Amino acid sequence: MRRKTTALLMAALLLISGCSRGKPVEAEINIPILEGDSSRSYKTAQAELHDLSVESTIAGTVEYSFADTLCTAYDANIMSYNVKKGDVLKQGDIIAEFDSSALDYDLRNQQINTDSAYNSYLSSGSMAAKLEYDQQAEMLALVQYKKDCYSVTAPYDCVVTAVQYFDTGDTVEAGTPVVSVAKAEEVYIAVDQNKEKFAFGMPVKMKFGTNEFYTGKVAMTPTGGREKVLIAFDEGELERALNEAGNIVSAGWATVFAKTFNKHDALCIPADAVMQYSGSTYCYISENGERARVRIETGDTVNGLTIVLSGLSEGDTVSY
Repeated sequence: MRRKTTALLMAALLLISGCSRGKPVEAEINIPILEGDSSRSYKTAQAELHDLSVESTIAGTVEYSFADTLCTAYDANIMSYNVKKGDVLKQGDIIAEFDSSALDYDLRNQQINTDSAYNSYLSSGSMAAKLEYDQQAEMLALVQYKKDCYSVTAPYDCVVTAVQYFDTGDTVEAGTPVVSVAKAEEVYIAVDQNKEKFAFGMPVKMKFGTNEFYTGKVAMTPTGGREKVLIAFDEGELERALNEAGNIVSAGWATVFAKTFNKHDALCIPADAVMQYSGSTYCYISENGERARVRIETGDTVNGLTIVLSGLSEGDTVSY
């Protein structure tokens, strides 16, 4: 019996050796499973359908991603600066005031000219007087607009997201950022890691230092020059987070939980059953006491299981 076993082994080895040196063999190579040979023992598993998913834990930051930066309109000395980060403002609230005294004379003079033109129009009622008054009124409005630009005010109901540090009397050049503001409800979670794992509309969960999860969806991916993934809160979730987790914006960080891989009914075999040789991927199947090597095409490997795209059918028994 031992001689017979040895002869069969030698024959199988010669067959494999000959194929590897010569022209590639397209057909399956059948190798008998030799009973009583303790040197050969194989695990077996069936090719089965699985639902596979991977939940990744990724760091994110809490931010007002669409904040507006308000700047100075003219070179001027700062007179007052009335806000700090986190302040909630109403539209029209004064944020900063700059010295506009250089326009006071122009404003008073133009007011006089406008009043005079109006009185002339009332007296004569002529079209020429009306046109003169309209012209003077437009010039007055322009001077007033310039003077108003020396005050920086809230453009809408907003939250202060960033401030500058000025001392009273400092000279500030035109175009210098004064403050950044955003709508209170426009809070996003920004992710700058593993960005390729996110897709538009993907549901995610978030934590902010407590055991509570909050839900949201991917609102923007890194396209069109945007560098980060932006996650929007589901309806009501931002308010819930602010009530339960405190000021999450001030804390500034979040933990994002996202299913970065999700596949339903994937045909899988154990990853250990997949082999590579000379650029080919294959595995062994067992049938009627024999092992047959078959070429397969594989996909991702998740949790020890490799997805088989072609070459096997559900229920096939693999040995490894």
